[in-house]
Amino acid sequence: MTKPLRLGVLALVLIGAGCSPSEETQNGDTLRSDIPLRSAQYLFDNPEAAVEVKAMCDQWKASQRPLASWPAVVTENCNNENAARSRRDRRERTEHMKKQMGI
Repeated sequence: MTKPLRLGVLALVLIGAGCSPSEETQNGDTLRSDIPLRSAQYLFDNPEAAVEVKAMCDQWKASQRPLASWPAVVTENCNNENAARSRRDRRERTEHMKKQMGI
């Protein structure tokens, strides 16, 4: 066996060893899509709801299903949670800078 071929086989074995459980064992029973659509503003104003949405998004991401197969409400909620989190982070950084400047 040539060296490039051995490296290719080794790479495939290592990739296969690091993968999540096969699709047959991922039945989707733990994946939620029952959370109603929440706007970024709503998630910004209600951090406890954002935590719930983030947990749902983390489960969907961990499932390694293609994004195109996600329900639209999940995709929108995840995008809105990310926008709300970014806005919250920016606000905290701004407040921290104002505090350092004595404003």
